[in-house]
Amino acid sequence: MSLIVVYVVVFALFLDSHALAPLIAPYATSLGASLALAGLIGAAYSAVNLLGNLGAGLWADRIGRKRPLVAGLAIAGVALLLYPLAEEPYLLLGLRMMHGLGAALASPACLAYVGDMATETGRGRAMAVYGAALGLAGLTGPPLAGLIRDRWGYTPVFWLLASVLLIVTLPASVLIAESLPPVAVRVQGSVRRVLHNRRLLLAYASAFFWMFGLGTLLVFLPLSGQLWGFTSMRVGLLFASFALAATLIQASPLGRLSDRWGREPTILFALALVALALLLLSWLNQWGTLMAGMFLYGIGFGFLFPAMSALIADETELQTRGTASGMFTAAFSLGTIAGMGSAGALAWLEQATHLHPFQFVALIFLLGMAWAGAVWFTRTRR
Repeated sequence: MSLIVVYVVVFALFLDSHALAPLIAPYATSLGASLALAGLIGAAYSAVNLLGNLGAGLWADRIGRKRPLVAGLAIAGVALLLYPLAEEPYLLLGLRMMHGLGAALASPACLAYVGDMATETGRGRAMAVYGAALGLAGLTGPPLAGLIRDRWGYTPVFWLLASVLLIVTLPASVLIAESLPPVAVRVQGSVRRVLHNRRLLLAYASAFFWMFGLGTLLVFLPLSGQLWGFTSMRVGLLFASFALAATLIQASPLGRLSDRWGREPTILFALALVALALLLLSWLNQWGTLMAGMFLYGIGFGFLFPAMSALIADETELQTRGTASGMFTAAFSLGTIAGMGSAGALAWLEQATHLHPFQFVALIFLLGMAWAGAVWFTRTRR
């Protein structure tokens, strides 16, 4: 029961972040924010999330998983509840930071909890269900929020998302049993061992590469869609195609592939699929074929997430799993910031060399494949 509740928590946490992604900048400008300030308000969530993940992971190893998880849910829910009361953009900026802090507290605790509860031979499957909950949130959040916003405005969106988080807080506080025993809290692990573990570094790098690619897609795919005459709905469906594919893979028996093949071979295979999808997307300009390309991209993520997140559980003990999970989720935030933040440089590179941004990111994924292959080769030689 505890694990099921944690999966529901994961869905709720990511539902609000996905739902607000396309709405927060327009809402900020409706409050009088300049484009620059609107961008800062949008990025504040990720920036606080990046820093907060590191501290939250350490905290989860000091006091257990449950308290950061419940506290994070409550903080995020209250922040969302206050969004409609922001009468000027700087108040919204503060609430975005509060919201990001809440998510930062809960996310590493959730990931560490799943790692604690999963069996050694079933970690890939357990992480696949985690990823499926994340993918389902990405599939339902943006269209649901967009529909509500179009019919009733921003305030009902914020109230609905806040209600989901605060309602989930109650069963989380009652039904989740602490997975970190007191003896593990007293015997703290070494952060240095986490930082020097090659397999963990591969998981962090894979997470960074993945989110760097997604951040690039979030910038260039909508802009290209506008040039090709796509409606906003059609652009949104491209990303829904990716989320659907990732959810289907992780919810199916294929989600446990890394339990059979091993983590590194699965990561290598998944990165190859994503690199291929990016190359295809750089050459396509028809909506139907782009849907297929994004679906392939989602298949790659469907294989990648369970493998790299299961590595966290494989290579940590109870007393270091929260720290490692915090670093892993921080790598996601850092990749998003780097991918979206490098858009100007990638646009300049395309003008100077005719190298499409998606092709550049595909080359980065080739580096990730080489890294995964090297770690795999080293392990098989032992």
